[in-house]
Amino acid sequence: VLISLSSMQLLRTCADLFRLVPFLVFIIVPFMEFLLPVFLKLFPEMLPSTFETESKKEEKQKKKLNAKLELAKFLRETIAEMAKRNKADTG
Repeated sequence: VLISLSSMQLLRTCADLFRLVPFLVFIIVPFMEFLLPVFLKLFPEMLPSTFETESKKEEKQKKKLNAKLELAKFLRETIAEMAKRNKADTG
């Protein structure tokens, strides 16, 4: 478990470093920082993970949970349909 947590943290850190690269443009080009809110509105995933608010983290978790629930519902319906077909074939 410890290895997977450290590897996940390393992966998140690397992703954050790659997300910081576009910010170099805002630093190098004069007056480009005024367009930063526009870019953040267009590309909300551009911010590193340390800049996420709790509400955004909760929203992401809710979306993941809803996706998992939809997948589970689909799989449950598929299995039920397959069971009906098997009963019809054998019965």
